Amino acid sequence: MRVLVSILSRQTVVQASLIQEAQPDFIIFVSTKLARDNRWEKNLPLLTQLSDRKVPYVNIKVRKGSSLSDIINLIKTEIKAKFAETPFDEVYFDASSGKGIHRIILSWYLKHFTTKRSLRFFVVYFDLDTRKINKIEIAEKSFREHKTSVSIDWHLKERLTLYGAELTDYLPILDEQNNYFAESEEQFDELYTTLCNSMNLRAFFSSYDSIRSTLELKREYRNFMAESFRTEQIDKFVQRIFGVMPHLRPEINEAKNRIRAAVEGFFERMIHDSELSQPSKSADHKEAEDRFRKEYFSEILSLVKSEIHPHTGDIDKSGLDSDIRHFMEVLFDKISSKINDISDSRSVEIDTVTFNRFKQKYIYDIERESTRDMRSLISIIFEKIVSYAVYAALKEHPQLRESIASVYQNVKLSGKSTTVIEIDTLVVFKNGYLHIFEAKSSHVSNKDLNSRLLVIKNYLGESVGMDIVFPFTANDIQLFSERNEPFKRKFKSKGLASAAGWGTFFNTTDKKITPVDKIAERLLELSVAYN
Repeated sequence: MRVLVSILSRQTVVQASLIQEAQPDFIIFVSTKLARDNRWEKNLPLLTQLSDRKVPYVNIKVRKGSSLSDIINLIKTEIKAKFAETPFDEVYFDASSGKGIHRIILSWYLKHFTTKRSLRFFVVYFDLDTRKINKIEIAEKSFREHKTSVSIDWHLKERLTLYGAELTDYLPILDEQNNYFAESEEQFDELYTTLCNSMNLRAFFSSYDSIRSTLELKREYRNFMAESFRTEQIDKFVQRIFGVMPHLRPEINEAKNRIRAAVEGFFERMIHDSELSQPSKSADHKEAEDRFRKEYFSEILSLVKSEIHPHTGDIDKSGLDSDIRHFMEVLFDKISSKINDISDSRSVEIDTVTFNRFKQKYIYDIERESTRDMRSLISIIFEKIVSYAVYAALKEHPQLRESIASVYQNVKLSGKSTTVIEIDTLVVFKNGYLHIFEAKSSHVSNKDLNSRLLVIKNYLGESVGMDIVFPFTANDIQLFSERNEPFKRKFKSKGLASAAGWGTFFNTTDKKITPVDKIAERLLELSVAYN
């Protein structure tokens, strides 16, 4: 007969695995005030349910302020009573939970107890580095060690109950009864493959807000060219250079009109220049901009001076010319900057019609589409892509199905507070470990990620990991981290916002980032770590 002694802890999944490994005939749990305050005792029926039987147990409740000797005496009494009732020949001690001093003293006492009665004594503990269960038999002059992994085949609701979390909503992606992508696998496979290979699509997912602004800029293009920004800036310029002179003299108004016409005509030629329509970082664009700048400060500056000087009277000409040049520099820089923005926007070939076609082609079932804004839609689509990548990895690699029980999306949990926590993609391993793939289609701060992980562990316990997935490939992330300027310029020309900001993020974050094209490799790595 085999007896297991175990201190109740928050690491319920670990304790369940240890009980599966020890296969005891009876369990003595030690329940501290901390365990009772956190209601860990409610998990005892789940912990003691083996695959083929229910293990009888007793729960020793330690009072607040109990000394170490009090705790040992309680355990002594229980073990002696059990031994007198049903003699046993093996004692197991769970060394994975409880305070260090308690574990040391309990282990010492149980070793003394078993040696005195010629019983076999084992210590079992969970090694966090190898994620293996170690079982060590300690004899008088030797010890034998055995390492193993245990699968319990946890159901999601059962697994969440261990930590008091309530499952309020979820979408089964893949388990024994469900295959969410069965009817849309071809469409999502095409979308996922395209995302991994298309910089345009990755820029779209990672910078939709920026691209939307660019599209709006393109829609404003004609208005800008005709009258809006350009006209406003030219009017301000004319008012500035004539600000020191009377405004009602007819000859001054005529001079204003001639200057305005000359300046408008000059910028009209700039706007329609074919070389300036190239992206602003291109050699052709820079060469054309330099050419227009020289022309502007020779021909237009001379014309402005010739129109103004006859009306200035005794005003100092050198100071006036300096002011005129400054105002002309400001005007040229503002108009040139606007033209550069428009030139860059021409390389972004995404509009509302294209996006609508994209949705119809790739998205099989987004029931709440009509209630979502465009930003939310982009997030929903990317979350489904990440879930599909996990699904595809399990289909491609049979070894993953040996360690992974199920996959879920849009998991909503409540129970710890009034807040409901949402999880994008949740992978349930057969040994009770959970892994989350958090899909992010835009920038996120380390502070926000740390806060989210803390909340998740509060709901799910310590036996949970989290990776962040952005719509970037491994090569993208490497080049961002290296601050590769040609790469960043190319990505920006596709519509990516804050290329420099992404480089800083990838170099400073302490979170695990999984490239969108490496999800299968990451799962294979996790299956070894969590097995």
